[in-house]
Amino acid sequence: MKKWLMAMLAVTALLSVACGAKNKETTVENEGDSTPTTAVAGPESAKWGDLDSPCGKGTYSIQADQAGKGADKLYIGVASDKGSEIRPGLNKEMFDGSVAFAQWCNDQGGIGGLQIEPVDIDGKLLSVEQAMATACAEVFMMVGGGFAQDDLEFSGKDGSDFHKCGLADVPGFAVSVKKANSNGQVQPIPHPAYTTGTTWLQDFKKVYPEEAEKSFIVWGDLPSLQLIRDQFKAGAAATDIEVVGDEGYPPVGVADWTPLAQKVIESGAGSMYFVGEPTNLSSLLAKLKEQGWKGKAILETNMYDATLFSAGPNVADGAVIRTAIHMFEEADKWPAVKQFEENLKAQLPDGKQALLGMQSTSAWLLFATAANDCAKANDNVLERNCVLKAASAVSDWTGGGIHGTTDPAGGADAIPPTCNTLIEVKDGKFTRLYPKIGGDDDDLDGFHCPDDAIAKVPEDFGQGAVDPSRPI
Repeated sequence: MKKWLMAMLAVTALLSVACGAKNKETTVENEGDSTPTTAVAGPESAKWGDLDSPCGKGTYSIQADQAGKGADKLYIGVASDKGSEIRPGLNKEMFDGSVAFAQWCNDQGGIGGLQIEPVDIDGKLLSVEQAMATACAEVFMMVGGGFAQDDLEFSGKDGSDFHKCGLADVPGFAVSVKKANSNGQVQPIPHPAYTTGTTWLQDFKKVYPEEAEKSFIVWGDLPSLQLIRDQFKAGAAATDIEVVGDEGYPPVGVADWTPLAQKVIESGAGSMYFVGEPTNLSSLLAKLKEQGWKGKAILETNMYDATLFSAGPNVADGAVIRTAIHMFEEADKWPAVKQFEENLKAQLPDGKQALLGMQSTSAWLLFATAANDCAKANDNVLERNCVLKAASAVSDWTGGGIHGTTDPAGGADAIPPTCNTLIEVKDGKFTRLYPKIGGDDDDLDGFHCPDDAIAKVPEDFGQGAVDPSRPI
Protein backbone atom coordinates (compact mmCIF):
# COMPACT_ATOMS: atom_id res chain seq x y z
CA MET A 1 0.00 0.00 0.00
CA LYS A 2 2.77 2.44 0.89
CA LYS A 3 4.56 1.87 -2.44
CA TRP A 4 1.34 2.43 -4.36
CA LEU A 5 0.56 5.67 -2.53
CA MET A 6 4.06 7.01 -3.07
CA ALA A 7 3.70 6.29 -6.76
CA MET A 8 0.48 8.28 -6.93
CA LEU A 9 2.13 11.22 -5.18
CA ALA A 10 5.19 11.10 -7.42
CA VAL A 11 3.11 11.03 -10.61
CA THR A 12 1.01 13.94 -9.38
CA ALA A 13 4.15 15.96 -8.71
CA LEU A 14 5.60 15.14 -12.11
CA LEU A 15 2.45 16.34 -13.82
CA SER A 16 3.18 19.85 -12.66
CA VAL A 17 4.88 20.37 -15.93
CA ALA A 18 3.18 19.96 -17.03
CA CYS A 19 3.45 21.61 -13.92
CA GLY A 20 5.74 22.51 -11.08
CA ALA A 21 5.30 22.52 -7.31
CA LYS A 22 7.82 25.03 -6.13
CA ASN A 23 7.56 27.32 -3.14
CA LYS A 24 8.92 30.83 -2.71
CA GLU A 25 11.86 29.90 -0.53
CA THR A 26 14.21 29.33 -3.46
CA THR A 27 16.00 32.16 -5.24
CA VAL A 28 16.99 32.90 -8.81
CA GLU A 29 19.54 34.80 -10.82
CA ASN A 30 18.06 36.17 -14.05
CA GLU A 31 20.04 36.18 -17.27
CA GLY A 32 19.59 39.47 -19.04
CA ASP A 33 17.24 42.33 -18.28
CA SER A 34 15.90 43.17 -21.71
CA THR A 35 12.26 42.54 -20.76
CA PRO A 36 10.74 45.63 -19.14
CA THR A 37 8.85 45.37 -15.90
CA THR A 38 5.18 46.17 -16.41
CA ALA A 39 2.89 47.63 -13.78
CA VAL A 40 0.58 44.93 -12.49
CA ALA A 41 -3.10 45.63 -12.10
CA GLY A 42 -4.95 44.97 -8.88
CA PRO A 43 -7.72 42.43 -8.22
CA GLU A 44 -10.42 44.52 -9.93
CA SER A 45 -8.44 45.08 -13.11
CA ALA A 46 -10.02 44.57 -16.50
CA LYS A 47 -7.13 42.28 -17.52
CA TRP A 48 -5.26 39.25 -16.27
CA GLY A 49 -1.75 39.68 -17.59
CA ASP A 50 -2.21 40.33 -21.29
CA LEU A 51 -5.67 38.72 -21.40
CA ASP A 52 -8.79 40.87 -21.27
CA SER A 53 -10.77 39.86 -18.21
CA PRO A 54 -13.49 37.31 -19.01
CA CYS A 55 -15.39 38.45 -15.91
CA GLY A 56 -18.09 41.07 -15.57
CA LYS A 57 -21.77 41.84 -15.29
CA GLY A 58 -24.40 40.32 -17.55
CA THR A 59 -27.58 38.28 -17.76
CA TYR A 60 -26.30 34.72 -18.15
CA SER A 61 -28.32 31.75 -16.90
CA ILE A 62 -27.52 28.06 -16.46
CA GLN A 63 -29.30 25.14 -18.08
CA ALA A 64 -31.62 24.05 -15.29
CA ASP A 65 -30.81 20.32 -15.22
CA GLN A 66 -27.05 21.08 -15.01
CA ALA A 67 -27.09 23.78 -12.32
CA GLY A 68 -26.06 21.54 -9.42
CA LYS A 69 -26.95 23.16 -6.08
CA GLY A 70 -28.87 25.92 -7.83
CA ALA A 71 -29.07 28.35 -10.72
CA ASP A 72 -28.45 31.40 -8.53
CA LYS A 73 -24.66 31.01 -8.82
CA LEU A 74 -22.06 29.13 -10.81
CA TYR A 75 -21.31 26.24 -8.46
CA ILE A 76 -17.96 24.96 -9.69
CA GLY A 77 -16.19 21.89 -8.28
CA VAL A 78 -12.48 22.12 -7.52
CA ALA A 79 -10.79 18.73 -7.19
CA SER A 80 -7.82 18.20 -4.87
CA ASP A 81 -6.52 15.78 -2.24
CA LYS A 82 -5.79 18.44 0.35
CA GLY A 83 -7.56 16.54 3.13
CA SER A 84 -5.35 13.47 2.76
CA GLU A 85 -4.02 12.08 6.03
CA ILE A 86 -1.10 10.54 4.16
CA ARG A 87 0.01 13.79 2.52
CA PRO A 88 -1.88 16.67 4.18
CA GLY A 89 -2.42 19.64 1.88
CA LEU A 90 -1.80 17.68 -1.34
CA ASN A 91 -2.65 20.06 -4.22
CA LYS A 92 -4.09 22.61 -1.77
CA GLU A 93 -2.55 25.34 -3.90
CA MET A 94 -5.08 24.53 -6.63
CA PHE A 95 -8.05 25.07 -4.33
CA ASP A 96 -6.49 28.23 -2.89
CA GLY A 97 -5.76 29.58 -6.36
CA SER A 98 -9.34 28.82 -7.36
CA VAL A 99 -10.80 30.65 -4.38
CA ALA A 100 -8.58 33.67 -5.05
CA PHE A 101 -9.49 33.76 -8.73
CA ALA A 102 -13.21 33.39 -8.00
CA GLN A 103 -13.14 36.39 -5.68
CA TRP A 104 -11.21 38.46 -8.25
CA CYS A 105 -13.81 37.55 -10.85
CA ASN A 106 -16.77 38.07 -8.52
CA ASP A 107 -15.51 41.55 -7.66
CA GLN A 108 -16.08 42.41 -11.33
CA GLY A 109 -19.58 40.93 -11.42
CA GLY A 110 -18.82 37.23 -11.85
CA ILE A 111 -19.15 35.53 -15.23
CA GLY A 112 -21.96 37.21 -17.13
CA GLY A 113 -23.41 38.36 -13.82
CA LEU A 114 -23.27 34.90 -12.20
CA GLN A 115 -21.17 34.82 -9.05
CA ILE A 116 -18.75 31.89 -8.80
CA GLU A 117 -19.05 29.59 -5.78
CA PRO A 118 -16.10 27.14 -5.59
CA VAL A 119 -17.22 23.77 -4.22
CA ASP A 120 -14.59 21.76 -2.37
CA ILE A 121 -14.31 18.37 -4.12
CA ASP A 122 -11.67 16.85 -1.84
CA GLY A 123 -10.74 13.31 -2.85
CA LYS A 124 -8.42 12.96 0.17
CA LEU A 125 -6.34 10.64 -2.03
CA LEU A 126 -8.40 7.58 -1.03
CA SER A 127 -11.96 8.97 -1.26
CA VAL A 128 -12.33 10.05 -4.88
CA GLU A 129 -15.60 8.17 -5.42
CA GLN A 130 -17.23 9.99 -2.49
CA ALA A 131 -15.88 13.31 -3.77
CA MET A 132 -17.32 12.61 -7.20
CA ALA A 133 -20.71 11.93 -5.63
CA THR A 134 -20.59 15.50 -4.31
CA ALA A 135 -19.58 16.78 -7.74
CA CYS A 136 -22.40 14.90 -9.44
CA ALA A 137 -25.00 16.36 -7.09
CA GLU A 138 -23.77 19.90 -6.54
CA VAL A 139 -21.81 21.46 -9.40
CA PHE A 140 -22.29 22.77 -12.91
CA MET A 141 -18.73 21.86 -13.93
CA MET A 142 -15.33 21.02 -12.50
CA VAL A 143 -12.56 23.57 -13.07
CA GLY A 144 -8.96 24.13 -12.03
CA GLY A 145 -8.38 21.04 -9.92
CA GLY A 146 -7.02 17.52 -10.08
CA PHE A 147 -6.91 14.23 -8.17
CA ALA A 148 -3.77 12.12 -7.75
CA GLN A 149 -5.97 9.14 -8.65
CA ASP A 150 -8.09 10.78 -11.31
CA ASP A 151 -8.81 7.44 -12.97
CA LEU A 152 -11.22 6.88 -10.06
CA GLU A 153 -13.49 9.62 -11.42
CA PHE A 154 -14.86 6.85 -13.63
CA SER A 155 -16.39 4.57 -10.98
CA GLY A 156 -18.95 3.07 -13.35
CA LYS A 157 -21.68 3.83 -10.80
CA ASP A 158 -24.68 6.10 -11.12
CA GLY A 159 -24.20 9.17 -8.97
CA SER A 160 -20.39 9.08 -8.83
CA ASP A 161 -19.13 8.45 -12.35
CA PHE A 162 -17.92 11.48 -14.32
CA HIS A 163 -19.57 10.39 -17.56
CA LYS A 164 -22.74 8.91 -16.07
CA CYS A 165 -23.33 12.25 -14.32
CA GLY A 166 -22.74 14.13 -17.57
CA LEU A 167 -20.07 16.30 -15.92
CA ALA A 168 -17.56 18.48 -17.74
CA ASP A 169 -14.09 19.58 -16.65
CA VAL A 170 -11.40 22.14 -17.42
CA PRO A 171 -8.82 20.55 -15.10
CA GLY A 172 -5.67 22.02 -13.68
CA PHE A 173 -3.98 18.77 -14.63
CA ALA A 174 -4.75 15.20 -15.66
CA VAL A 175 -2.60 12.34 -14.34
CA SER A 176 -3.80 8.97 -15.58
CA VAL A 177 -4.18 7.88 -19.17
CA LYS A 178 -7.84 7.20 -18.38
CA LYS A 179 -8.40 10.87 -17.51
CA ALA A 180 -5.83 12.58 -19.72
CA ASN A 181 -7.14 10.88 -22.87
CA SER A 182 -10.83 11.04 -21.90
CA ASN A 183 -13.58 13.17 -23.39
CA GLY A 184 -15.76 15.60 -21.47
CA GLN A 185 -12.73 17.70 -20.57
CA VAL A 186 -10.36 20.27 -22.09
CA GLN A 187 -6.90 20.78 -20.58
CA PRO A 188 -5.22 24.21 -20.78
CA ILE A 189 -1.83 22.44 -20.55
CA PRO A 190 -2.44 19.07 -22.21
CA HIS A 191 -0.75 15.89 -21.01
CA PRO A 192 -1.54 13.19 -23.58
CA ALA A 193 -0.12 9.73 -23.00
CA TYR A 194 1.15 8.94 -26.46
CA THR A 195 3.01 12.09 -27.46
CA THR A 196 5.73 13.99 -25.65
CA GLY A 197 7.46 17.32 -26.09
CA THR A 198 11.17 17.35 -26.97
CA THR A 199 12.04 21.06 -26.80
CA TRP A 200 13.82 20.70 -23.49
CA LEU A 201 15.94 17.79 -24.76
CA GLN A 202 16.86 19.65 -27.94
CA ASP A 203 17.88 22.64 -25.82
CA PHE A 204 19.81 20.54 -23.31
CA LYS A 205 21.72 18.96 -26.18
CA LYS A 206 22.51 22.40 -27.59
CA VAL A 207 23.83 23.74 -24.27
CA TYR A 208 25.58 20.56 -23.07
CA PRO A 209 26.32 18.45 -26.18
CA GLU A 210 28.82 16.09 -24.53
CA GLU A 211 26.66 15.37 -21.50
CA ALA A 212 23.66 14.78 -23.77
CA GLU A 213 25.32 12.03 -25.80
CA LYS A 214 24.49 9.32 -23.24
CA SER A 215 21.87 9.32 -20.52
CA PHE A 216 20.96 6.95 -17.70
CA ILE A 217 17.35 6.71 -16.44
CA VAL A 218 16.59 6.28 -12.75
CA TRP A 219 12.90 5.84 -11.99
CA GLY A 220 10.50 4.77 -9.25
CA ASP A 221 9.95 1.11 -10.05
CA LEU A 222 6.17 1.01 -10.37
CA PRO A 223 3.87 0.80 -13.41
CA SER A 224 2.37 4.20 -12.66
CA LEU A 225 5.76 5.85 -13.25
CA GLN A 226 6.54 3.81 -16.34
CA LEU A 227 4.60 6.27 -18.54
CA ILE A 228 6.90 9.14 -17.56
CA ARG A 229 9.99 6.99 -18.10
CA ASP A 230 8.86 5.84 -21.53
CA GLN A 231 7.91 9.34 -22.60
CA PHE A 232 11.51 10.32 -21.87
CA LYS A 233 12.80 7.35 -23.87
CA ALA A 234 10.71 8.42 -26.85
CA GLY A 235 11.98 12.00 -26.56
CA ALA A 236 15.57 10.82 -26.22
CA ALA A 237 15.29 8.65 -29.34
CA ALA A 238 13.86 11.58 -31.30
CA THR A 239 16.77 13.83 -30.29
CA ASP A 240 19.56 11.25 -30.69
CA ILE A 241 20.29 10.92 -26.99
CA GLU A 242 21.43 7.37 -26.28
CA VAL A 243 19.86 5.76 -23.21
CA VAL A 244 22.65 3.59 -21.78
CA GLY A 245 20.91 2.41 -18.62
CA ASP A 246 17.48 2.05 -17.07
CA GLU A 247 17.32 1.30 -13.36
CA GLY A 248 14.31 1.25 -11.07
CA TYR A 249 14.32 1.98 -7.36
CA PRO A 250 11.70 1.58 -4.59
CA PRO A 251 9.74 4.86 -4.72
CA VAL A 252 9.74 5.09 -0.93
CA GLY A 253 13.52 5.46 -1.20
CA VAL A 254 16.49 3.25 -0.32
CA ALA A 255 18.74 3.07 2.71
CA ASP A 256 21.92 3.51 0.67
CA TRP A 257 22.00 5.13 -2.78
CA THR A 258 25.65 4.20 -3.34
CA PRO A 259 25.07 1.10 -5.51
CA LEU A 260 22.71 3.01 -7.79
CA ALA A 261 25.16 5.92 -8.03
CA GLN A 262 27.87 3.45 -9.05
CA LYS A 263 25.68 2.06 -11.84
CA VAL A 264 25.16 5.54 -13.23
CA ILE A 265 28.90 6.22 -13.19
CA GLU A 266 29.87 2.83 -14.64
CA SER A 267 27.46 3.32 -17.55
CA GLY A 268 29.56 6.19 -18.85
CA ALA A 269 26.49 8.44 -19.00
CA GLY A 270 27.08 12.17 -19.09
CA SER A 271 23.54 12.82 -17.91
CA MET A 272 20.93 11.20 -15.69
CA TYR A 273 17.16 11.50 -16.04
CA PHE A 274 15.39 10.97 -12.70
CA VAL A 275 11.70 10.13 -12.22
CA GLY A 276 10.49 10.57 -8.66
CA GLU A 277 10.43 13.07 -5.81
CA PRO A 278 13.08 15.70 -4.95
CA THR A 279 14.11 14.26 -1.59
CA ASN A 280 15.09 10.90 -3.12
CA LEU A 281 16.96 12.64 -5.92
CA SER A 282 18.80 14.83 -3.44
CA SER A 283 20.13 11.73 -1.66
CA LEU A 284 21.23 10.15 -4.94
CA LEU A 285 22.94 13.35 -6.12
CA ALA A 286 24.85 13.50 -2.84
CA LYS A 287 26.26 10.01 -3.48
CA LEU A 288 27.10 10.83 -7.09
CA LYS A 289 29.04 13.91 -6.01
CA GLU A 290 30.84 11.94 -3.30
CA GLN A 291 32.05 9.55 -6.01
CA GLY A 292 33.18 12.31 -8.34
CA TRP A 293 30.51 12.15 -11.04
CA LYS A 294 30.64 15.32 -13.17
CA GLY A 295 27.53 14.69 -15.25
CA LYS A 296 24.26 16.58 -15.40
CA ALA A 297 20.94 15.59 -13.88
CA ILE A 298 18.13 16.43 -16.33
CA LEU A 299 14.84 16.81 -14.55
CA GLU A 300 11.10 17.40 -14.69
CA THR A 301 9.50 20.55 -13.31
CA ASN A 302 8.60 18.99 -9.96
CA MET A 303 12.29 19.20 -9.02
CA TYR A 304 11.99 22.98 -9.02
CA ASP A 305 11.51 22.75 -5.27
CA ALA A 306 13.42 23.69 -2.14
CA THR A 307 13.46 20.04 -1.02
CA LEU A 308 15.90 19.36 -3.85
CA PHE A 309 18.52 20.73 -1.44
CA SER A 310 17.54 18.48 1.48
CA ALA A 311 20.85 16.56 1.33
CA GLY A 312 22.90 19.78 1.27
CA PRO A 313 22.77 23.32 -0.12
CA ASN A 314 25.00 22.59 -3.12
CA VAL A 315 24.15 18.96 -3.76
CA ALA A 316 22.06 19.78 -6.85
CA ASP A 317 24.49 22.21 -8.49
CA GLY A 318 24.57 21.64 -12.23
CA ALA A 319 21.12 20.04 -12.39
CA VAL A 320 18.98 21.16 -15.34
CA ILE A 321 15.20 21.43 -14.97
CA ARG A 322 12.53 22.07 -17.59
CA THR A 323 9.45 24.22 -17.11
CA ALA A 324 6.57 25.35 -19.32
CA ILE A 325 5.40 27.83 -16.65
CA HIS A 326 7.13 31.05 -15.63
CA MET A 327 9.32 30.99 -12.54
CA PHE A 328 8.10 32.91 -9.50
CA GLU A 329 11.51 34.52 -9.17
CA GLU A 330 10.98 36.22 -12.52
CA ALA A 331 7.53 37.50 -11.57
CA ASP A 332 8.54 41.14 -12.03
CA LYS A 333 9.11 40.39 -15.72
CA TRP A 334 5.78 38.66 -16.37
CA PRO A 335 2.64 40.60 -15.34
CA ALA A 336 0.36 37.54 -15.16
CA VAL A 337 2.67 35.89 -12.64
CA LYS A 338 2.98 39.02 -10.54
CA GLN A 339 -0.77 39.40 -10.63
CA PHE A 340 -1.20 35.82 -9.41
CA GLU A 341 1.08 36.50 -6.46
CA GLU A 342 -0.61 39.76 -5.55
CA ASN A 343 -4.15 38.44 -6.02
CA LEU A 344 -3.50 35.36 -3.88
CA LYS A 345 -2.05 37.53 -1.13
CA ALA A 346 -4.96 39.99 -1.33
CA GLN A 347 -7.77 37.44 -1.49
CA LEU A 348 -6.33 34.61 0.61
CA PRO A 349 -3.37 35.82 2.71
CA ASP A 350 -2.70 32.31 4.09
CA GLY A 351 -3.11 30.64 0.71
CA LYS A 352 -0.50 28.21 -0.56
CA GLN A 353 1.55 29.60 -3.45
CA ALA A 354 2.98 27.12 -5.94
CA LEU A 355 3.13 26.65 -9.71
CA LEU A 356 0.13 24.33 -9.66
CA GLY A 357 -1.87 27.29 -8.37
CA MET A 358 -0.93 29.22 -11.50
CA GLN A 359 -1.78 26.21 -13.63
CA SER A 360 -5.18 26.14 -11.92
CA THR A 361 -5.63 29.85 -12.67
CA SER A 362 -4.93 29.20 -16.34
CA ALA A 363 -7.75 26.63 -16.29
CA TRP A 364 -10.13 29.15 -14.72
CA LEU A 365 -9.28 31.77 -17.30
CA LEU A 366 -9.90 29.27 -20.10
CA PHE A 367 -13.21 28.22 -18.55
CA ALA A 368 -14.41 31.80 -18.11
CA THR A 369 -13.37 32.72 -21.65
CA ALA A 370 -15.16 29.66 -23.03
CA ALA A 371 -18.26 30.40 -20.93
CA ASN A 372 -18.53 33.81 -22.57
CA ASP A 373 -18.16 32.31 -26.05
CA CYS A 374 -20.79 29.69 -25.21
CA ALA A 375 -23.21 32.31 -23.91
CA LYS A 376 -22.88 34.35 -27.10
CA ALA A 377 -23.75 31.31 -29.20
CA ASN A 378 -26.46 29.96 -26.91
CA ASP A 379 -28.76 32.90 -26.04
CA ASN A 380 -26.88 33.66 -22.80
CA VAL A 381 -27.48 30.13 -21.45
CA LEU A 382 -24.49 28.17 -20.10
CA GLU A 383 -24.51 24.47 -20.91
CA ARG A 384 -21.67 22.00 -20.30
CA ASN A 385 -21.05 20.72 -23.81
CA CYS A 386 -21.41 24.24 -25.14
CA VAL A 387 -18.65 25.45 -22.79
CA LEU A 388 -16.43 22.51 -23.73
CA LYS A 389 -16.97 23.16 -27.42
CA ALA A 390 -15.90 26.78 -26.94
CA ALA A 391 -12.85 25.78 -24.87
CA SER A 392 -11.82 23.17 -27.43
CA ALA A 393 -11.88 25.84 -30.13
CA VAL A 394 -9.01 27.68 -28.41
CA SER A 395 -5.75 26.77 -30.12
CA ASP A 396 -3.32 29.41 -28.82
CA TRP A 397 -3.34 29.74 -25.05
CA THR A 398 -0.94 31.21 -22.45
CA GLY A 399 -3.31 31.90 -19.55
CA GLY A 400 -2.70 35.61 -20.01
CA GLY A 401 1.06 35.03 -19.91
CA ILE A 402 1.26 32.49 -17.08
CA HIS A 403 2.93 29.87 -19.28
CA GLY A 404 4.20 29.25 -22.79
CA THR A 405 1.81 28.77 -25.70
CA THR A 406 -0.31 25.61 -25.58
CA ASP A 407 -3.02 24.12 -27.78
CA PRO A 408 -6.02 22.94 -25.72
CA ALA A 409 -7.99 22.30 -28.92
CA GLY A 410 -6.87 18.76 -29.64
CA GLY A 411 -9.15 16.84 -27.29
CA ALA A 412 -8.03 13.21 -27.21
CA ASP A 413 -5.48 14.11 -29.90
CA ALA A 414 -4.04 17.08 -27.99
CA ILE A 415 -0.32 17.72 -28.10
CA PRO A 416 1.86 18.54 -25.08
CA PRO A 417 3.51 21.94 -24.64
CA THR A 418 6.44 22.66 -26.94
CA CYS A 419 7.41 25.96 -25.26
CA ASN A 420 10.00 25.40 -22.53
CA THR A 421 12.56 27.17 -20.39
CA LEU A 422 15.59 25.41 -18.94
CA ILE A 423 16.55 26.19 -15.35
CA GLU A 424 19.96 25.32 -13.89
CA VAL A 425 21.00 25.08 -10.27
CA LYS A 426 24.07 27.19 -9.46
CA ASP A 427 25.44 27.69 -5.95
CA GLY A 428 22.25 26.31 -4.48
CA LYS A 429 20.04 28.69 -6.47
CA PHE A 430 17.68 28.28 -9.39
CA THR A 431 18.89 30.28 -12.39
CA ARG A 432 17.69 30.73 -15.97
CA LEU A 433 19.81 28.63 -18.32
CA TYR A 434 18.09 28.77 -21.72
CA PRO A 435 16.93 30.62 -23.69
CA LYS A 436 18.38 33.98 -22.80
CA ILE A 437 15.60 36.53 -22.46
CA GLY A 438 15.58 38.52 -25.67
CA GLY A 439 18.00 36.09 -27.33
CA ASP A 440 17.66 34.41 -30.70
CA ASP A 441 15.74 31.42 -29.31
CA ASP A 442 13.41 33.47 -27.11
CA ASP A 443 10.26 32.78 -29.13
CA LEU A 444 7.75 33.99 -26.53
CA ASP A 445 8.44 35.70 -23.20
CA GLY A 446 11.54 33.71 -22.38
CA PHE A 447 10.36 30.37 -23.81
CA HIS A 448 11.84 28.43 -26.71
CA CYS A 449 9.04 27.06 -28.92
CA PRO A 450 10.40 25.12 -31.93
CA ASP A 451 8.01 23.61 -34.47
CA ASP A 452 9.67 20.17 -34.61
CA ALA A 453 9.36 19.25 -30.94
CA ILE A 454 6.90 16.34 -30.67
CA ALA A 455 7.69 12.63 -30.43
CA LYS A 456 5.35 9.64 -30.46
CA VAL A 457 5.38 7.21 -27.52
CA PRO A 458 5.13 3.67 -28.91
CA GLU A 459 4.16 1.79 -25.72
CA ASP A 460 0.56 0.84 -24.89
CA PHE A 461 -0.75 2.20 -21.58
CA GLY A 462 -4.42 1.67 -22.33
CA GLN A 463 -7.06 4.11 -23.48
CA GLY A 464 -8.88 7.10 -22.08
CA ALA A 465 -12.40 6.92 -20.67
CA VAL A 466 -14.59 7.94 -23.58
CA ASP A 467 -18.34 8.41 -23.58
CA PRO A 468 -19.33 7.96 -27.24
CA SER A 469 -22.54 9.95 -26.72
CA ARG A 470 -20.62 13.14 -25.98
CA PRO A 471 -19.57 15.43 -28.82
CA ILE A 472 -16.46 16.71 -27.03
